[in-house]
Amino acid sequence: MKYKLWTESAAIMIVAAAGESVSAPEWILLFRAGKNELEGHGSYLVDAESFALVAGEFARRGNDLVFDYEHQTLKGVEAPAAGWIKELAWDQDQGILARMEWTAKGAAYVASREYRYFSPVFYVRKSDNRLVGLHSAALTNDPKHNHLDPILAKLQPMEGSMDFLKKLAAKLGLPETATEDEVMAALAKLMDASGDVPEAVAAALGVSAKDTSTVVASIHALRQSTKGVVSREEFEALQAKLLDRDVTDVVAKAMTDGKITPDQKDWAVQYAKSDIAGFKMFVAKAPVVVPTGKLPDGQEAEDKVQANAVTTQIASMMGLSNDDLKTYGGLN
Repeated sequence: MKYKLWTESAAIMIVAAAGESVSAPEWILLFRAGKNELEGHGSYLVDAESFALVAGEFARRGNDLVFDYEHQTLKGVEAPAAGWIKELAWDQDQGILARMEWTAKGAAYVASREYRYFSPVFYVRKSDNRLVGLHSAALTNDPKHNHLDPILAKLQPMEGSMDFLKKLAAKLGLPETATEDEVMAALAKLMDASGDVPEAVAAALGVSAKDTSTVVASIHALRQSTKGVVSREEFEALQAKLLDRDVTDVVAKAMTDGKITPDQKDWAVQYAKSDIAGFKMFVAKAPVVVPTGKLPDGQEAEDKVQANAVTTQIASMMGLSNDDLKTYGGLN
């Protein structure tokens, strides 16, 4: 029998791998952190800011995101789900993770490796080429991403597992020739002899103090579930920072375009902070209100050139020369 082995500071967790049925993973790496390459379409960036934007929209909608087959959701045809994205998490070393709830059919396809890859449908911001939104995802065997990890990697024996087994046998007072079954039996005996788990710990986990294996598994599950999760305070701070930046940009552009006066800047900032979409709509519909003389020097100079050209044309029709215009103040 083969085993996967992990060591921890307080316990050793041993899980049998042989004989287990292969199943679709609960967590998958949806977007790798850093630069991601799309065949024929360049690359885009995934970072903590991307996660905040994607997770924020996911939370705002409050709906699970569909994981279909071959992007059928986008084709306007019957589009059964292979699974649903239930939760998103950020791991700075890996990227954006998705917790999946597979359908029976979808899980079977993944477990049998009839579908090895997936393809997300997402939004990228043009200004900085950063991932900012997620629409859906699909099982496919023809992904656009380069260097994409399969959903279910082929199981490989652990490197150095025999050396580790010998070291573990030595720690348990067994000879190096001890079999895996003998090591397992000695380890189980050692755990039984160590006594019950403290009542406070067992109560916090909601398990029996005598059920050592369940306690160890519960601790590992808790550590896995909180890995890479951004706190609410961190998320809200990043959202506020992004909003301030966007507000500054749209108000500055509105002033440059002459849609608001300098005296209206404070009002515009407050308006944009409370409803940035509404402020953008206002700017799109508002007329230019800043007089030509108040525009930036470059714009003012351009307007003067245009005004002089019109004046010269009218003067020519009236038989007046440029010298006449300069004498009587017709040119700027």
